[in-house]
Amino acid sequence: MSVRRRLALALTLLVAGAGTALPAQQAAPIQRVPADLSATYLAFGAREGDGLLYEAAGGAAKPRIALVFAHPSNNNLNDPVAREMARRGYRVLTLNRSGGDERLDAIAPLIARGVTWLRTLPGVERVVLVGHSGGGPLMAFYQNVAEQGPGACSGPEKILPCRTEGLKDLARADGIVLLDPTLGAFHQMTSIDPAVTADGRDPSVDMFDPANGYDAATGKAAYAPDFRRRYLAAQAARGAVLTRSALDRLRAVEAGQGQFSDDEPMMVRGIGVHAFGARLYQPDTRLLARTHRPHLLLRADGSTSEGVVQSLRAPGGQDVRAALSTLRLMGSNTTVRTFLAQAAIRTGPDYAIDADSITGVDWRSAFSSAPANAQGITVPALVMTMSCHYLLVSGEIIFDSLASRDKSFAAVEGATHVFTPCRPGYGDTVKRTFDHVDAWLLKPGRF
Repeated sequence: MSVRRRLALALTLLVAGAGTALPAQQAAPIQRVPADLSATYLAFGAREGDGLLYEAAGGAAKPRIALVFAHPSNNNLNDPVAREMARRGYRVLTLNRSGGDERLDAIAPLIARGVTWLRTLPGVERVVLVGHSGGGPLMAFYQNVAEQGPGACSGPEKILPCRTEGLKDLARADGIVLLDPTLGAFHQMTSIDPAVTADGRDPSVDMFDPANGYDAATGKAAYAPDFRRRYLAAQAARGAVLTRSALDRLRAVEAGQGQFSDDEPMMVRGIGVHAFGARLYQPDTRLLARTHRPHLLLRADGSTSEGVVQSLRAPGGQDVRAALSTLRLMGSNTTVRTFLAQAAIRTGPDYAIDADSITGVDWRSAFSSAPANAQGITVPALVMTMSCHYLLVSGEIIFDSLASRDKSFAAVEGATHVFTPCRPGYGDTVKRTFDHVDAWLLKPGRF
């Protein structure tokens, strides 16, 4: 029996009794698989999702360690992370959840199925989670709940407790890799535009008004300290108003007085979708400009150094300004429960964003908060950030929060959020990133 048929048979056995399984080798909606790789399409059941198992065309050269990759909203079957790690000898399972529910507690059971299934493959001894961008909070949430149990995401400190159904006894991974991770709910909260009013825009807190330090021609800004304080206070206040409104509607739903019995639609004007948003630090590159402490830097010339890592990113305010009035990019057609799960987080009176820190945030108030979930992770962990993006400090905050005794941090000089170089002089940042992940996985004694 061929390896691929054995994989299909193993999957069929795994999903038996969990609903009707789709054909294990049904044609998948993916781009053409590169000639040096093979990809097996896996169906975990119509209610759960599907995936692709990537490996080198000649088989996995490093079968002992298998990787699981997922992101809450992307089409993960086409993600370059899987291809790059498969080229380095690993089996990589990418997962997509069915149904469009991007809440982390909805996706976790599928990840558990993937972890469990990978351990049935010949030669697999360790399974490591890999999350990129918004997949970072997802994988941190999963591993925290797998290690600490559903109580880790459902306590009274949460604005909205997680749904615990399906979260008991999740299969623990043996390690976790977070690539340029976002902070979870905080990342979405900082995309809320406080200048949005019923009548237009409030110029006193409009980060795109030239009077406040914004240059429309370049998309760059230099905001004064007074404006930054006023803006962040207004942004946090609007987020709190939206949260209170959502909680009120949720109580009505749960009391049988809502529009529907389980949830309600919620439209939020001026909240960014994915990379868009009114984030003060995108056009003002003096904010979140460097790490707080020294870290490993993977330099363009192939050398490494230890020191405070400086951001090399360009300002990112132009595209957002052009989209301010659009529904597609600056309006969220969400639901009450989804908003509370993905965008609601508490801040205090000392809330601030500076050159190397984010303070005054109650990280534990949101179950999707990556720093809060990192506090429950004890397995070996690697956090990597890309110096040509604005998540340098975010990655450091997550790293500092990890409970792991074996944890590593590295920044890739000149890499963008999607691993490519922001300028040609920074060389092959993709290779540098994934070679480092490979070396970290293979360190003697780690796995």
